[in-house]
Amino acid sequence: MSERRSAVITGGATGIGFATAVILNGEGFDLTIVGRRGDVLASAAEAIATEGGGPPVAVQAADLYEPDAAMRAVDAHVAHFGGIDALVAGAGSYEPVGLLELTASAWDATMNVHLRGAVLSASAAARHMTKAGHGRIVLISSVNGFHSDPESIHYNAAKTAIVSVARSLAVDLADTGVSANAVAPGWVTTPMTADYLADATPDRLRRVNPLGRAGRPDEIARVIRFLILDAPEFLTGSTITIDGGQTAMAPMP
Repeated sequence: MSERRSAVITGGATGIGFATAVILNGEGFDLTIVGRRGDVLASAAEAIATEGGGPPVAVQAADLYEPDAAMRAVDAHVAHFGGIDALVAGAGSYEPVGLLELTASAWDATMNVHLRGAVLSASAAARHMTKAGHGRIVLISSVNGFHSDPESIHYNAAKTAIVSVARSLAVDLADTGVSANAVAPGWVTTPMTADYLADATPDRLRRVNPLGRAGRPDEIARVIRFLILDAPEFLTGSTITIDGGQTAMAPMP
């Protein structure tokens, strides 16, 4: 990596993306956080620099699944900071819908945010990284990439696809000095999950994972930091599950 390191974090204004931004800011990274809401991004950028103690954070408001939006956001970051060492594709949303109620628009909305936006962001970042001869791409999947929750066919499919995308990126970028991996969190306390976890009893949480609690965003962020800063080059095309043992535990009666 270059002496002055930089990263783009999509979905960096909240949840896991925000926690990752704080950690990387504390490591001295120049950051651009990308999302759809400019006011939320501006507030988050200020909070990230305050908590991380690092340089000011740039923002780009964009719907990354729109044509050329991801390319414009990454190009703006590179023009401002002189390069890009890492991309964290963490933008996401969740609206439960049962199979019989699923519409094409609901399917497209989830695929656009989780999958299309991630792929286009990775492609945009990789064009610069391959020229520089180095880079780390980290995609945010989910344990839903390996098992299915009800009313989540669109979300499950998108997160499964992210695992495949990480493998494909690793193969396509193998000779370029760029690695690509994914992280698959279990239940994590974020704004997206707050309503689902608000009334979770200790007994209910013990049925979710053997640790009996939801994860913290900073716990996921520390894995992402490892993939960006400390992981060997030989680690590419993998998905690291961090779920409190959820996928290791047989369902409880």
